[in-house]
Amino acid sequence: MLRKLLTRDRHLTRLLVILAAVTVVLSVLRPSVFLSAANFRSMAVQFPELGFLSIAAALVLMSGGIDLSITGTAVLSGIVAALIMRGTEQPTIATIVLACAAALCVGLACGAVNAVLVAKVGIAPMLVTLGTMNLFTGIGIVLTEGSAITGFPEAFLAIGNGLLFGIPVPFLLFVAAIVILSFFLNRTKLGYKLYIYGSNPVASFFSAVNNTRVVLSTYILSGFVSAIAGIIMLSRINTAKADFGSSYGLQALLVAVLGGINPSGGSGKAVGILISIITLQFLSSGFNLLHVSTFLKDLTWGALLIFVMALNTLEPRRKGRGAAKTAEEKKS
Repeated sequence: MLRKLLTRDRHLTRLLVILAAVTVVLSVLRPSVFLSAANFRSMAVQFPELGFLSIAAALVLMSGGIDLSITGTAVLSGIVAALIMRGTEQPTIATIVLACAAALCVGLACGAVNAVLVAKVGIAPMLVTLGTMNLFTGIGIVLTEGSAITGFPEAFLAIGNGLLFGIPVPFLLFVAAIVILSFFLNRTKLGYKLYIYGSNPVASFFSAVNNTRVVLSTYILSGFVSAIAGIIMLSRINTAKADFGSSYGLQALLVAVLGGINPSGGSGKAVGILISIITLQFLSSGFNLLHVSTFLKDLTWGALLIFVMALNTLEPRRKGRGAAKTAEEKKS
C-alpha cells in the first residue's frame, strides 16, 4: 500500500528521500548522539506542538486561504488555561479539565472570529488573520500584564512531558491527530467538500456544496487544533507568556507546504505533514548536534522549501508539455 502511494505521489517520495539522506548523514557524523534513545525521545517531545500548528495551517491552506493567527490563538488559549489553574490554590483534576476545556473553547472562538470575517464579511483571509494575530496576542498581553505565568500541577505537566509505555505523550497525541486528519480528509463529507472547494470554488458551488459552511468549518477547526497546540506548549515549558512561540506561525506554514499541501488549495495528505515535520526536526537536531549557527538553519529551511516548491511547480508543467507534444504527434 505504501509503495502504491509513493508511486502515485512523487512529492512524498522526494520527502522520504530527503528524510533518508538527512538520517544517513547525521548517523555517520554523530552516530553515538543522534541515534541515541535520549535524542529521539527529546525530539518526540519537541515537535508535536509545531505539528499541531502545522495541521491547523494545512486545513486552511487546503481551502485556498491562509491563517496567520494560529500562534496567537494557541498562546491565548494557553494563557486562559494558565489563569484558571493559577487562580486555584490547590488545583485538582477537575480544575485541569476545566482549564483545558476553556482553552479549547477559546480556540473555537478565535477560529469563529476568523471564519465569520472571511466567509460572511468577505475580507481577504491574509488581512483578517494578520489582524486577528495581533488582536489575540494583544489580548494575551493584557491578561498577563506582559509577565509570565508559571507553576502548574504535575498532572497537567504530564501532557507535555509525560511518558506512556516509554513514549512521550505529546508524540502519541500528534500521531493520533495525523490519523484523525487522514480519516477526516478521506472518509468524511466535509473533508471531501474541502478538497472540492479548494480546487475550484465555482465548481464546488455548482456541485451543491455550501461553500460558506465549508470555510466556516475550516477556520473553526483550525482554531480548535491551534488550542490543542497551546495546551501542549503550556504543559511542556510550564510557562504562559503572550509572545512565546511567535516564530511558530511561519514554521507551521513551512511544514505544511513542504509536506505537500498546495497553497492554492485542493490537495494535500496528512502523511506528508508527518514526514515533513520529522525531516525538519531531524535537520534542527542535526544542526544543534553539529553546533551550526541558527542563521544557517533558517537559510537551509528556506532553501529546502523553495527547492521542493520549485520541483512541485515545474513537474506539472513538464507533464503538460509532454502530454501536448504527444497529442500533436498523434494528430500528425
